[in-house]
Amino acid sequence: MISDLAKGDLVFIPSEVTLLQFDNNSRSKSEHPNKWLKTKKPAHALLARNEKGSYYKILYEGQYWFVDKSNVYECR
Repeated sequence: MISDLAKGDLVFIPSEVTLLQFDNNSRSKSEHPNKWLKTKKPAHALLARNEKGSYYKILYEGQYWFVDKSNVYECR
């Protein structure tokens, strides 16, 4: 996990990582995801927002997703 990532940074997502989507495109503790996927291969994504707590909002394959910060790595 990298704590100093900022909006617009390119990040690396390994394979077998679960990505989540929520109805209103934001995340709160009371909400349950309405869509999820598990990455099949390693990929790059654009960081859209550094969420409070343990998630980043990313742009992955043209859609916004939430991913656990422990599964995101900085691209160098």
